[in-house]
Order: sequence, then C-alpha cells, then structure tokens
Amino acid sequence: MYRKVLLGVVAALSAAALVLAVFPQLDLAVTRLFWTEEAGFWLSGYAALNGIRRVSMIPTIALGVVSLAALVIKIALPASRPILPARMAVFFVASLLASSLVLVNVVLKEHWDRARPVHVTTFGGQWAFTPWWQPGDGTGCRTNCSFISGEASGAAWLVAPALVAPPALRPAALLGVGIYTVAISALRVAYGGHFLSDVLLGILATLLIVIGFHYWIYRRWGAPNDDVVADRLAAIGWWIRGLFSRRS
Repeated sequence: MYRKVLLGVVAALSAAALVLAVFPQLDLAVTRLFWTEEAGFWLSGYAALNGIRRVSMIPTIALGVVSLAALVIKIALPASRPILPARMAVFFVASLLASSLVLVNVVLKEHWDRARPVHVTTFGGQWAFTPWWQPGDGTGCRTNCSFISGEASGAAWLVAPALVAPPALRPAALLGVGIYTVAISALRVAYGGHFLSDVLLGILATLLIVIGFHYWIYRRWGAPNDDVVADRLAAIGWWIRGLFSRRS
C-alpha cells in the first residue's frame, strides 16, 4: 500500500511540475482571478482572512516545538518517561525539519529568487515573472521569495499527526488536513503571496517527505517500536552524561 501511495505522490508531483513548466501562463491565469487593476489583490483587505493567515502556522510550529522538547527532555533526563511516544516525536521532528525547514527555507526560498505575484509587473509590481523552474537572476527578490510556499508546506505537514491518529479518527483527520491545506494555500494565492506552482509543488513535495518518513519509522520491516526508540534516546543521554563526567 505504501509503495502505491508514494508512487502516486511522486507521479502527481512530476505531472504538476511538468504541466506548470510547459504552461507557466497557468500561474498567471490563476493569480489573475484574484486581482483587478483597480483594487489589486482585493481579498487581502478582509481582516478575518488576514487573521487566519497570521495564525495558520501555529499548529505546525506548536507540534514541532513540543516534539523537539520531548526529544531534548528524554535525552537530558534519560530515566524520565517520554512526554510523547518516542517514535512520534522523532517522526514529527525529522519530517518537519526535512520539509518546512530544509527544503522550503534553506534550499529553495532563500536561493531561488522567484518574485512573488504581488511584485511582478503583470500585477502592478516592478519585477519580471519567471516560471517555477527558472531561478531569478538576482535583480528581483533576494530573500524570503516565492518558490516554494512555506505556509502551504506547513499546512500539508499536518498530515503527519493525522497519519498517527487513532485508526477510527484517521480518515476524518486526513480530510480535515486536506481542507485546511487547500484553504491556506488558496489564501496565499488570493493575497498575491504565491503562485499556483508555489503552493501545489510545496504541498506535494511535503507530502512525499512526510509519507516517506512515516513509512521508514513506522511501516518498514524491522522498524523499532516506541520502547526501542525511547531506549536509544536514553542511551544518547547516558552517553552524553558519561562524556561530561569523564571530562570533569
């Protein structure tokens, strides 16, 4: 089953990347639905929608912080009981770091130099539009740029807690995450913060990372259970303690 899901996400990511590369005008066409020459990106004037956008990353950040704290506490206090199941904490931290931090911010947003919709000449800005596959030339956006969307990636990452929800709640959790991700991504496009390719490729790349980590940590043959992972974290803590005691 996991192979089919992973292959399906890879196929969807490849197809979306190809279509949006061959037809970059789709980015402009979708963005134009939310922009007028008179009012600009008119949805950005609604206070309620602005409020949703400002708090959209809180669930992802909160889960990441709690999970990281759980790992640090278990290592610092090896004999303590984990505040989260050990595998869950490892899964959350590893998948979040790999997707929303490394892929989105370290690899792409700070180096791709793609101008946001609100900044391109088509929508009243000063910089040139570039398709998703073409990095900017340094004459436009230089930091925190458009490709790919951090908010879309962060929302899509919430599939991680949905995957480890109790089986009876899992379908509803996955559906809820899907609706939330689409809503947040649509807001980013409607506000002129991102193009369709920024959010769509961000979502699919994040899903690929999260599902891959879930398979490796939970589903692959020989994957350690919670007790084994907790013991390994504790062993790291005891080793660190021993290292410092020898130095002192």
